[in-house]
Amino acid sequence: MIGALGDMDALPMSKAQCRHNYLQENHKPYDKIVIGALIFKQHSTDSTKILLLKRAAHEDSYPNVFEIPGGKVEESDPTILDAVKREVFEEAGLAVDEVVGTVGSFDYSMEKSITNKEGVQESILSTSLQLNFICHVTTYEVAVNPDEHSEGGFFSRSQIADLNMTDRMRAVVEEGFVWAGGDEVDAVLAKV
Repeated sequence: MIGALGDMDALPMSKAQCRHNYLQENHKPYDKIVIGALIFKQHSTDSTKILLLKRAAHEDSYPNVFEIPGGKVEESDPTILDAVKREVFEEAGLAVDEVVGTVGSFDYSMEKSITNKEGVQESILSTSLQLNFICHVTTYEVAVNPDEHSEGGFFSRSQIADLNMTDRMRAVVEEGFVWAGGDEVDAVLAKV
């Protein structure tokens, strides 16, 4: 049930609490809770840019696709906020000092093929809820983790049009630009 609670309400929750409070439409908990972090930088030319990372070519899911920093909440993360801070640091080398808002949470399913104990191929369906937070960071010197991403940088709204992204990620980024304000708001609203 996305949105029954405000997404900011999730920040002090543990993974277990989040799975209990944010349910699928069938009232079952999600298998995974995933976080995304939107990090904006105001450039001297008054243009707002967002941090995007390009997934490494060796990734099983969505290789060479751009995304915001993020990942799954681990059992070792005391809270969702701790997961946000950990993922942003692991993927981009940036320290989150504050979460200031949320945009476009969404859920999705992934099917994975595995070989069971008997050597038989099985398909496993996993459901995930992605909560997306707008974050302030202490510095903007990005250090991309090459185990997960091949490049990263700050992109303006006009620059993201040609980037390879999933439709859902593009919608989250677009909503983030609306949240960030400035000329991007008018451009996005003109399309609606």
